[in-house]
Amino acid sequence: MSITTGRGDDGDTDLWFGDRAGKSSPSVEALGAFDEARAALGMGRALAPGWMKPEILKIQKDLFTASSEVATLPGKAGRLKERIGPDQVRWAEAQIARYEKVIQITDWVVPGESPPGAALDLATTILRRAERRLVGLEEEGLIDNRELLVFVNRLSDLVFLMARAADRGAEVPG
Repeated sequence: MSITTGRGDDGDTDLWFGDRAGKSSPSVEALGAFDEARAALGMGRALAPGWMKPEILKIQKDLFTASSEVATLPGKAGRLKERIGPDQVRWAEAQIARYEKVIQITDWVVPGESPPGAALDLATTILRRAERRLVGLEEEGLIDNRELLVFVNRLSDLVFLMARAADRGAEVPG
């Protein structure tokens, strides 16, 4: 079976539950930012020390859950098997606290100190763009899950700290 369907040739793309949206719609823009973030995180995971790889993979998987919410029109989110909620936010906050015990930020950070750190810095900036897109979707009434916004905000902080750990070669105890 080919991945080429031709269904997007008219400038629209599939959403969940049979719905479609224009490829330049705000929802599809947010989905694109999540795709880019997962790819940058993948580069970071490929380059990261072994102890960090499972955490990055978890974030990538959680971003699939976040994407499914964005790809679902209002009123249909209840049909999703998983949604971002307080558990994911608490996990991200716990990881941030864990990293902050080891990583202290005392000055401006210029990306590029290490290959995994640079990839994770790129992921951070893309997550921040995704968050801006989510805010716009919330303002338009296209998403109704505040936890989704909070979670993506926390992820950008967490991935920033992960980049600093990678740059410094600092292992953060689990």
